[in-house]
Amino acid sequence: MNLGAGLNRPRASETDPPAFLQWTTAPLPHDLDLVGPIELQLDASCTAPDTAFIAVLQDVDENENAIDVTAGYLRAGVRAVDDIASEPGAPYLPCRAFEGVPIGEKVSYRIPVVPNARRFRAGHKVRLYLTTDDQNVDKPALLEFRHASVGTSSFNTVFSSSRLLLPVLR
Repeated sequence: MNLGAGLNRPRASETDPPAFLQWTTAPLPHDLDLVGPIELQLDASCTAPDTAFIAVLQDVDENENAIDVTAGYLRAGVRAVDDIASEPGAPYLPCRAFEGVPIGEKVSYRIPVVPNARRFRAGHKVRLYLTTDDQNVDKPALLEFRHASVGTSSFNTVFSSSRLLLPVLR
């Protein structure tokens, strides 16, 4: 759920859906090296003609302390991908033309996450944290960089067909 923007924006109630989702692996049985481009292939529907998706990849230690590793951002209205300039795991989005999101329809988004090189130690977990607004300090923000809100409220549904493509070094 995203509640828009501004100084007088509404606040979530106790019965509202969450403003973020997260997926966490089981503790890793051995070290895992990730090197290269990362892509979130997100299938979602929205109740507004525009929203944003902010994905943060985290390294979670045995004590549940999360370290932000890298992140990606997509404004849904500028989701068009240049397939010729894109590579597997590294979509290129020119962000030149706005196209409203078809309300209530499942849309497939390719969200580039900043390429990274990281060793996740055995016993740690890999987490993907997904939100639509990172203005509040309780949300992760890589290097404390926070994105401007798109200014619209929406309820977003994320489908299980979504995938995170990680560059696992073997």
